[in-house]
Amino acid sequence: MALKFRAGDLGWMILVGACTLVANGTPLDNDFAGYDTLNALAYNVLQFGVPAVLLLRLADALVDADRLPGWVAYPGVAVATVVGGIWVIAPALYPLLGKADWWTWENDFALAGTTLIWHGLGVTVYAQLRFSRQAQARLSLLQDATMLRERQLAATQLLALQARVDPALLSERLAAVDDELLRQPQRARLRLAALIELLRALQPHVEAEVSTLAREIAALRAYAKLVSADAQHTERLHLAGLAEPPDWPLAPMVLLPLVRPLLDEGATLWSLSLHASAGMAELRLQALGPDAARTRRAAEAVPVAELAQRLRAVHGEAASLTLLAEHMPLFQLTWPTPT
Repeated sequence: MALKFRAGDLGWMILVGACTLVANGTPLDNDFAGYDTLNALAYNVLQFGVPAVLLLRLADALVDADRLPGWVAYPGVAVATVVGGIWVIAPALYPLLGKADWWTWENDFALAGTTLIWHGLGVTVYAQLRFSRQAQARLSLLQDATMLRERQLAATQLLALQARVDPALLSERLAAVDDELLRQPQRARLRLAALIELLRALQPHVEAEVSTLAREIAALRAYAKLVSADAQHTERLHLAGLAEPPDWPLAPMVLLPLVRPLLDEGATLWSLSLHASAGMAELRLQALGPDAARTRRAAEAVPVAELAQRLRAVHGEAASLTLLAEHMPLFQLTWPTPT
């Protein structure tokens, strides 16, 4: 158990002492001069301000360590502050700060009664605020944990969906390979290798909880080869600066479903580039032409809303997928990255 002091504790000690002095009405009732007021303030700070703050820190430590329940620790602070301040600290201060001639033991008990009321109210408010902040912090942790589990579940479901190879894709590409075997067997073998590379990239690791940018780019590169003219190059998809993409977490079933229909359109050239700053990553998929009208029609057919929902389900509301319908369409995919 360790006491935790804060930078502003000295200020709180002075404030508690001043408030105690004002609450008891001493400067007002006795028409104090300037020196007397300062003397009374020093008394109240040393009698009540300093012990109140120190005892509150001790109570916090005891409650946090489960040594005492709050309903015992915090009322004890008010009682100990008043009793110790009047009958222990004050007599020790008499030789230093002096004692009023008219002060008697009756004044001690009167001061104890009023001060106990004010300190009891103050400690009660402090304890309620502290318990409220702790409850809010625990609630926030639970909400964060719940959101994390929901995102992990969404990622797992998308990984499972990605692992189910589209039968239409498989049958269509195998038919193309079979047809090409008769005319250009070497190219057919390369196309079959690209298909196998794609299928491998779509199969998640046995312990994977989410996909990665590197894995999604590998699948995208394999598909671009698969639908290319020579089955070796990605001539209609330029991967700018993505030769070795970082291994950042990325939602599955977003990037490939975004690019696949655009490549299947068959005419437009596209450029995919990565930009990152301040804990956010952005993929920009820019159309390069040649037919702007045909490209816009193909881009508008992409289910952007559905893909954006998948992205947010895994990465939260900070993630987004937007289509900027300019002269040449531009897709912007952003998501938070590990710092």
